Amino acid sequence: MGYHGPRGILRAMWKIAWCNLVRDKLRFTIAVVGLVFSVVLMAVQVSIFLGAIESSAKLINQCSADLWVVPQNASNADFSTSMPGRRRYHVLGVDGVQHAGRMVVGFGHWRFEDGRQESVIVVGVDTERDWLPIDTGRIRGRTNEGYGIIMDDRERWRFGVDGKPLPVGTRGEIRGYRVHVAGYVTGMNSFAITPYAFCSYESALDLTRIGSDKTVFIMVDCADGADLEQVRADILSRVDDVEVLTRGQFAERSWRYWVFGTGMGYSLVLMAVLALIVGMVVIGQTFVTSVLVKMREFGVLKALGYDNGFVAGVILGQGLIISLLGYVFGCAGAVVVSRIWGEGGTAVVMTMTPRMLLLLLPMTLIICLTSSLIGAWRVFRLAPAEVFR
Repeated sequence: MGYHGPRGILRAMWKIAWCNLVRDKLRFTIAVVGLVFSVVLMAVQVSIFLGAIESSAKLINQCSADLWVVPQNASNADFSTSMPGRRRYHVLGVDGVQHAGRMVVGFGHWRFEDGRQESVIVVGVDTERDWLPIDTGRIRGRTNEGYGIIMDDRERWRFGVDGKPLPVGTRGEIRGYRVHVAGYVTGMNSFAITPYAFCSYESALDLTRIGSDKTVFIMVDCADGADLEQVRADILSRVDDVEVLTRGQFAERSWRYWVFGTGMGYSLVLMAVLALIVGMVVIGQTFVTSVLVKMREFGVLKALGYDNGFVAGVILGQGLIISLLGYVFGCAGAVVVSRIWGEGGTAVVMTMTPRMLLLLLPMTLIICLTSSLIGAWRVFRLAPAEVFR
């Protein structure tokens, strides 16, 4: 038969598989391109879903607090009921608590000088300590221009005019109080359509009209070596009508609320699932079709004495070649899309990690090789004599 030993058989399989593909360059290109689009679709939709999980708890994860004191049944960090601000001092009296800061979160309407109005989520924090990765020196106190506001860099383009970014120093009003853009920060975008506007705790009391000496959350920084569970239990025994959550607990509660507790989250889940289904269907159809159009060639192999195992190896080899090429180019395309749309100042948040892309490899291989075997089943049933009719 022209080959000897396992290595010779494998070389023959790969050679025939490759020759079958390059012989019909058009179908080969169409199969690879179809697989590339399927991989890009799956990767982008899954990364948007993962990005929603990350951004819906970003305010919590980016905060340096070890524990969060929140009102009863607080579902997320973007809005909640208020509680007396003096509870901060009750928390400071607990053993193991090194720092305790207040955070006010509420909605406001920003009126720009040109008359435009935009909704914002005002986030005010105590500025004695850098609880969030923002330059608190820019928002501390009140200047002649009013309260200083820091926003995520994405909003620079979102609130810009005539294709120009919103410059630092832009002035406006929130609830009748003068404000100005004191600076921008990266990686602090909100999950909701409404963007964050970071300011000091004192400023937020006016901008949200939440009431004097009120707060929404209390952020707790524990001393080195302190037992978080013990500190948590001591705070609960000292402060009434609150919950004390670790960073991980509050972050999970927040993203579960947004992703599974709202229609927005379920729409992302649905799109991610549909992307996987569409990708699998496209890949499967491409491979089955590529085998069916080569039925005569496979029939010739069987007529020459090659058994079904050898023919299956050739078909699987074709599937493996196409799947690897499609996966590599698909991942490259997905990364480009992520860089342009996910990190290019748009409202689309994508979390495209190497681990997520690696998980797409076995999925792509399983789909491709399974589809190849479905096509191979038709070849197994093909009688060698049929090719000479």
